[in-house]
Amino acid sequence: MAAVEFALALPVLVGLTMGGAEAANMAYTSQKLGDIATMSADSISRIRLSISNGDVTDALGGIKILGDPISLRNNGRIIVSSIAPVLDASGNVTNQKLRWQRCSGALVKNSAFETTENTNLGAAGIGPTGRKIAATKGSEMIFVEVYYTYKPLISSSFFGTPQMSAYAAMAVRERTANDLLTSGTNSPCTTYAA
Repeated sequence: MAAVEFALALPVLVGLTMGGAEAANMAYTSQKLGDIATMSADSISRIRLSISNGDVTDALGGIKILGDPISLRNNGRIIVSSIAPVLDASGNVTNQKLRWQRCSGALVKNSAFETTENTNLGAAGIGPTGRKIAATKGSEMIFVEVYYTYKPLISSSFFGTPQMSAYAAMAVRERTANDLLTSGTNSPCTTYAA
């Protein structure tokens, strides 16, 4: 009798165990993407004095190493945008401008918000509707988008292969020149490579 009950319960227990493992992996991946977005924004906002293509590429190279456990290089995309306030003649912030944008990762995905450099974004700034963020007067902001196509641990029959995303923003600190210098290796958003 016990053997029959065990045989009947085993498929349910195995299914629950595998589903739980897949849910835990998805939660881990989501947390990892949030960490990568935050660390990218923080690292690039901390580059002092001036910033160049090479500085951004080096920072993204280091961040991609953190994404290796989830194969972010091949299945993801990091989009870094520099946001500057636009001032009127009286010195009041009236708009926000996408100053420059750089990308890394093989996933073919563009920014969900804006992709044209030197474009005004509106006074509310950049980000998802209802959660936009803007740079303050006398400051600039680094806004990071991370996109990732989820790769299942066990099977796509549990949750599929959803597109996951994370956003983060940090104010630029100790940098007086925010125009992106052309020195170093560029990471244009028209290139999709690991």
